[in-house]
Amino acid sequence: MMIAAILLLAACQSKNKQTQDFIPGAYVNSAKGEYSIANDTLLIQPIDGTHYQIIRRTTYQAIRDGKTLPTHHKEQKLNAVWDSAKQELDETITGRIFHFDEAKQLLLINQAVYHKIN
Repeated sequence: MMIAAILLLAACQSKNKQTQDFIPGAYVNSAKGEYSIANDTLLIQPIDGTHYQIIRRTTYQAIRDGKTLPTHHKEQKLNAVWDSAKQELDETITGRIFHFDEAKQLLLINQAVYHKIN
C-alpha cells in the first residue's frame, strides 16, 4: 500500500510539472459579433514556481450601422497564482480562472478559447 501511495503521489507531481511547463507562451483569441471585432493576445511568463505574469493585449473595433470604426488598443498586466490541487491559474485581480488543455494546445477562460501559438 505504501508503494502504491508513493507511485500515485509521483504521478500527480509529474502531471503538475507537465502542465506548469506547458503554461508559458503566447495565446490568441478572435471574436466577431454584430457590434464589434476583438482580438486578444495573452503572454504568460513565470515569475517564480507558482506566480505568473500575464500581459493581455486587446485590439477592438466597434461596428455601428454596418461600418467598422477605428481600431482601439488596450494592454493589461495581470498576476496569477498556480493552484496545483485544481491544476489551474487563478488571476488575482479579476478572479478569472485559467484552465489549460495541453493535448489540444488550448487555454480556456470561461467560454473563451485561446489557442497557444508558441
